[in-house]
Amino acid sequence: MIKNLSSFKLAGLRAGETVRAAAHDSAPVRWAMVFTQRRKHFKTAFKRFFYPHREPKTDVLRVLVHIKGGIGDVAMTRVFIKKLRETLPQAEISFCFDSKTVADMIFSDGLINRFQDRRYRPEDYDLVISGCHLLMFDYVDRARLEKLAPAFIPALERGLDVQNCFKDFALYTPYLDGALAEIAVAHGGSRVQNLGWFTGLEVGQNDRAEINLSAKKTQETIARLGLAGLKYITIHDGINTNTDTSLGHPTRCWPKEHWREFARLFKAQFPEIKIVQLGGNKSRIFEFADISLVGKTSVADVPYILDNTLLHVDGESGMVHLANLTRARCVVLFGPSKADYLAYARNVNITSPVCGGCMNISKHWMTQCLLGYPSDKQCLAAITPQTVFDAASRAIRSL
Repeated sequence: MIKNLSSFKLAGLRAGETVRAAAHDSAPVRWAMVFTQRRKHFKTAFKRFFYPHREPKTDVLRVLVHIKGGIGDVAMTRVFIKKLRETLPQAEISFCFDSKTVADMIFSDGLINRFQDRRYRPEDYDLVISGCHLLMFDYVDRARLEKLAPAFIPALERGLDVQNCFKDFALYTPYLDGALAEIAVAHGGSRVQNLGWFTGLEVGQNDRAEINLSAKKTQETIARLGLAGLKYITIHDGINTNTDTSLGHPTRCWPKEHWREFARLFKAQFPEIKIVQLGGNKSRIFEFADISLVGKTSVADVPYILDNTLLHVDGESGMVHLANLTRARCVVLFGPSKADYLAYARNVNITSPVCGGCMNISKHWMTQCLLGYPSDKQCLAAITPQTVFDAASRAIRSL
């Protein structure tokens, strides 16, 4: 749990007061903050008035978890959902996200009961939990919780106690996510652990929640993609498909020439192991990879590929967090992202020896170096191909 609960809560209140103080003497900023709050209230009112009712409530507790963000954020939530399922074993747990395809992939084994799109009324559930880096209880039917899940009430109270001190973080996400990371790490926390802190549950960064992948589907997928019978590692350029790359070089991406040199070193040492490149429509295609699957896989294919790789090499990305739900170990390069907030102990985590850790200082931190350095001088570029190869080589030999 939190090392010093009072100190943690005070840090949240202090940051919130700083945000409000910045707006105190600026009418446009005050108006913008009011507009943001009223827009959120309007969206909730719209849902309540226009969206259809679900069937009447029964004696089954209904819980909805609504996650904002990307595929990595959904992947990190799986550990929380597992804990929630253990805590409320008889509950019907629904999951809301922008992409049903992503949700179906990560919860393909029945950990959730149903997918819910954004068109829902909070009152149709007994408990609505939403957020990204932190989770909030957006709606609570306390009477039904006390009746159907009285043992959950202490966790509810613990979560509400913490949430009350971090309301501004939920309201102004993602702009305060970097500050939240600093506060969490200072108090012995991490990205996944936050999900437990804000809901009163015991959730650890290194808790396991692997997807139960079908053996038959694994064989079919691996064969269809031409990987059957091969020993391979996977690499990924670390670009989220939603990233606007027109703004500049993605700061979480290693330089292409570094990848090329890594591939040369790796093939010289392990000629029998194929290098398979994964990626979406924003990824650069590496002609030096043995097999390029960039743009050739569906979202549903990826866990099966990762589950059978000898090693996955990547910058900190959603693919790394997805890999953590499989048997795959990763070599992960940390530049702007904070390793002490996001890393998993089972991986080999390499942090840039210079600068770094600037995540969420600016809304453009993923595509623009905040200090103005060119792509070949940014923090991730300081991690050498030899360093990554040495780490990958040790990991492969330890298998």
